[in-house]
Amino acid sequence: MKLLKLNLLLLAAICFTACKKEQPPVNTKPQGPPTVVILGSSTAEGTGATPPDSSWARRLDAAVNEAGIKAKFVNLALGGYSTYEVSPTGSSPVAGRPVPDTARNVSKALSYHPGLVIISLPSNDIAFNYTDDEILSNYAKITQALESAKVPYIIFSTQPRNFTDASQRMRLKTINDKIKAVYTYHMNDFLDQLSTSTYSINPSYDAGDGIHVNDAGHRLIFNATMKQAIFISTVTQ
Repeated sequence: MKLLKLNLLLLAAICFTACKKEQPPVNTKPQGPPTVVILGSSTAEGTGATPPDSSWARRLDAAVNEAGIKAKFVNLALGGYSTYEVSPTGSSPVAGRPVPDTARNVSKALSYHPGLVIISLPSNDIAFNYTDDEILSNYAKITQALESAKVPYIIFSTQPRNFTDASQRMRLKTINDKIKAVYTYHMNDFLDQLSTSTYSINPSYDAGDGIHVNDAGHRLIFNATMKQAIFISTVTQ
């Protein structure tokens, strides 16, 4: 009997060690109304939505506060931004690459003492031909800053974009899979839902410029976020 109990304890320990990265996050909801900071580029800023209140960010704000939670949303996103602009203040400069924007980066986000940070950088890194290693390195810097401060975060998936070069469109899928492999339950993945089979924008969701999603696309992102485990545990519960 003692040997059986020992074996069961060892099995539980092994399972915990092997599976802990896949476990859903614990409820880390802060006391009082949470502050949610959004980092990102033009889609997070609201481009493609008409009127602006139809954007996924505005929809989140409205839905959460209509439920009586009274969360504060701070949107620092700006069109054209990539993982470089959002990286922590003081990051080592890279020749030929943007420097962090101290008014809109993760360091600024942390100054609000947030209960949650959302990172939405759909396609600009690929448009600027940054390598996968560059992108992953920047995400590591961003998330390390958040983890050091013990702030929960969600990384939004890439989004389809009508790049002329098919290989560039496929990179949206490739880098998305790599990010998802690293950040597992931190991801909010809706890439395939917005895409054609070749990762251009599904015409049903195209805002008309081949870059941004329309109201229906913003609604899809909003719905996916409302179901995301970390969003639920930190904001809506």
